[in-house]
Amino acid sequence: MSFRNFLFSKTLNIAITGVVLGGLALPLSQNAAAEECSQSVEAVWLDTYSVEADAQGECGSAEVSLAVFNQSGGIEYQATFDQNDLFGFYGIETLTDMQAALLDWISGYTDVATSAKLPVWPEGAEGPQAGEFPFYAEEGVTREIYERARQEERPMVCFIQGTESQLCLVKNPKSGALESIGVQTFPG
Repeated sequence: MSFRNFLFSKTLNIAITGVVLGGLALPLSQNAAAEECSQSVEAVWLDTYSVEADAQGECGSAEVSLAVFNQSGGIEYQATFDQNDLFGFYGIETLTDMQAALLDWISGYTDVATSAKLPVWPEGAEGPQAGEFPFYAEEGVTREIYERARQEERPMVCFIQGTESQLCLVKNPKSGALESIGVQTFPG
């Protein structure tokens, strides 16, 4: 066997071994990074509404859901998001980190106030004036409805619903239902 053939056979053996070992290592590393993140946390908003946030699936690609219930157990608000579409959920790879993010989402990052905190919607303007980070009124919410809600100082809760925005829900004084008044943007 010539030196050239010897070298070629050794190189071929090393290449085949590398491919086989690399093929085995890839599934192992993928399994290690794909920790199960399914869990649920709870909080109370406005002393009346129970809130449940949960994650379903593997860390890094879980679906994250939020449900707000009234005292009768009826659903006031419900939505599901991809974890990477929500501020505060980027790069979560462990069950512990997911639990912390869920708790922050429904408690730490939640803004509980009154509708008086909403930006003014001047007469003749297309929408509320909030400076650099606009507030967008919910479709169907007119200036009259919006400004009345501001003047009545209704209980309000705003929570992250995107990478750069919070959805604000106000309590209807007659029915007690939570109603979306709009979205406040923030730097993401």
